[in-house]
Amino acid sequence: MCKEKRFIEISPGLVTPGGRMTDQVESQGHICPYCQGNGYRWQEDDWQERYKKECPICRGSGKLDAVIRVEWKASE
Repeated sequence: MCKEKRFIEISPGLVTPGGRMTDQVESQGHICPYCQGNGYRWQEDDWQERYKKECPICRGSGKLDAVIRVEWKASE
């Protein structure tokens, strides 16, 4: 399995009192590791017949998106 590495440089931008103190970065289109990007998993019913069941992790899309949230606060 391949892994992609990305680096995020974190530094506060222009901040004003009472202003927004959070930043958000999104990374889209990662292959779901649970279903290997198929969007389903094979299951067997009571009669041992196989059927496709929608992946509970990616909900059938086969892909996942990452949302990274950075919250700025005063140092202690």
